[in-house]
Amino acid sequence: MAERVPDRVVVAERDDWQAQLESLYAISVEIAGLRELSAVMDRALEYCLALTASTFGFVGLVDGPETMDVAAIRGFVPDRPDFYERFRKIPIRRTIFGIVILEGRPNISNDVRNDPLHRGAPRGHPPVETFLGVPLRVREQTIGMIGVANRPGGYESSHERLLSTFANQVAVAIENARLYERQRQMIADLQQLHARLDAARVEALLHQERNRIAAELHDRVAQIMFGIGIEAVWCREQPGVPEPVLRSLDRIRELAARGAAEVRRVVYDLADVPVTGRELVEELSRLVEAYRSEQLQVELVIEGKPRRLPHALEDTILLIAREALTNVRRHSGADLAIVSVHFTEQAVTLAVQDNGCGVDPAILQATETPGAHLGLRSMRRRAESVGGMFDAYNGEDGGFVVRVVIPAEPRWE
Repeated sequence: MAERVPDRVVVAERDDWQAQLESLYAISVEIAGLRELSAVMDRALEYCLALTASTFGFVGLVDGPETMDVAAIRGFVPDRPDFYERFRKIPIRRTIFGIVILEGRPNISNDVRNDPLHRGAPRGHPPVETFLGVPLRVREQTIGMIGVANRPGGYESSHERLLSTFANQVAVAIENARLYERQRQMIADLQQLHARLDAARVEALLHQERNRIAAELHDRVAQIMFGIGIEAVWCREQPGVPEPVLRSLDRIRELAARGAAEVRRVVYDLADVPVTGRELVEELSRLVEAYRSEQLQVELVIEGKPRRLPHALEDTILLIAREALTNVRRHSGADLAIVSVHFTEQAVTLAVQDNGCGVDPAILQATETPGAHLGLRSMRRRAESVGGMFDAYNGEDGGFVVRVVIPAEPRWE
């Protein structure tokens, strides 16, 4: 319920112009102290109706070169609940109120029905007998208007002067409220940006640590495994080595090779974001090599003309390929996986297909969110984050297929 208009407002009916101005000053101070735009307009309109003894009124704000937004309204309760939203945006034309904005001047009409500027009203709108409109101006620019209607006996020039004086204060209060809202939004955006930067710093530190661990594994553990394999080969080639020892050396060499392959996979898995600066095909070749083993043969097929893509797209393709190969290794029971990449001018299509056992359709449809299992959700999210399309399904000849189409230019969500 709106607050009761103070008794001092009724001085608009007095002939004492000085008293009216004093009262108007007190009202303007109150309006200027408000910070919420909606509160400024609603309270200002309440006073406008009281100052002019009007029964109906609105505040309209310019919304583009040809449209006015009816941002506040009083004295009218529509029959239809959607009336206000349907007619909130109205065109600025040469009507009894449109002329106020078009020419930036007040307009009085004490016989609206016979006024040449009268253009009628939508069904459900209250009848308008008399009307007074004044512009809202800030720095010589019309930002909107205040319209009041249906004062008994009509409006006079004194009402126009009074409302115009008040409108100048209201316009400043509206502009201040807008600035306050923009400032508040800017602060919120900066706080959000600060939080993102903090998260990015943490992620950067984690990425740095992962790279350090990966480098340690590559430079030390992998080299140790390689050295063990070399030593086993050298020992095997020495004369007079007993057969049981030869078999043990072969076993050592095999374990060293498997250990080195596992280290390569771990090193690659540690890198959340692949190293930029290399060609996409080169990175895919390294990925395929990392996942290749005695139990799983992985092949890379390139179609079309390879080219560099924005780093975000290359990273997305590599991360999805890595996740898909991880699924093949862990879940499929396959001994063959084919990674195919097709380059066109418009997009890059990645497909990872294996000859394994496939996926139970019930698992794929277990939730409302497609791809909620086997890392498919994260792959879908990565693809869609750059405007790509994701699909995962059982192959016609068995096995499982992950297919992603990535646009040549990212289309961010």
